[in-house]
Amino acid sequence: MAPLGWSRQFSTDLTMSVGSAVLRDSLEVTAPVFEGLQVIVSLQARLRCRINGRAAFNIAEPGAYLVIASGAQEGCDRLEPNTLQQFVRIGIDTESAERNGFDLRKIAASAGKRLYSHDVIVLHQPLTPALQAIARQALVCPLQGSMRDVYLAGKGLELAALATGNVLNTGEECGTRLSSSDLERLWHARELATHHYQQPLTLHEIARCVGTNVNKLNSGFQQLFGMSVFQYVQNYRLEQAYQMLSTRAYSVSEVASFVGYAIPHFSTLFRKHFGFSPSQLAR
Repeated sequence: MAPLGWSRQFSTDLTMSVGSAVLRDSLEVTAPVFEGLQVIVSLQARLRCRINGRAAFNIAEPGAYLVIASGAQEGCDRLEPNTLQQFVRIGIDTESAERNGFDLRKIAASAGKRLYSHDVIVLHQPLTPALQAIARQALVCPLQGSMRDVYLAGKGLELAALATGNVLNTGEECGTRLSSSDLERLWHARELATHHYQQPLTLHEIARCVGTNVNKLNSGFQQLFGMSVFQYVQNYRLEQAYQMLSTRAYSVSEVASFVGYAIPHFSTLFRKHFGFSPSQLAR
């Protein structure tokens, strides 16, 4: 797929930008941090971030990143080379966020995974199928002209509402709130599952490693990540395949073997997940 990138201000209080490209060289960008609420849905990225010169933190996995900032803050992002950088970013200023029901104080105090919490709050949420679908719709908007802006502004607000709703309602939709120890075990389970994605661990192995049982692992993982362990690992394998194919350095058969699939099954899953065949990306 061809490199893609644009930024658009739909109104005085709503902006959106998207990017989809593989950089040949590292790129460092320094700019003021957007004041208000940013929702950054990362489909694939690898970058190192620093705010106001403090200790850096990494963004190296798909997810929804919520950034809450007020006042003058400076951010510096270093994007890594030879890695697919694919994201959709929505910015809503503080006044508009509060007016439209985004409680920034409540979001900042929520139980999301914190990457940074000094002058700016940065929270990480899992990339659910719903968030992924809306982000991809924004990346490949089918409309042109004035209706394109209407469509994209709607998708931006939909992404923001869904991402912030996820962080505020973790566990509540199933009648139980996940405890801090539950969340720690589930994030550890996700790390184990993705680390061994080429030869996936069984549910029993993961549950034993994190100190829980299979039933609690299944139900908790579904609550937190919006999908089963199996589906999460499958999506992760396909995203790794996408990244490799985007470099044009590997054949479809090499990538399929690396991520642990036979070619016919890999091609079917890839097309179902992304909407096009792996050979189209590898050209």
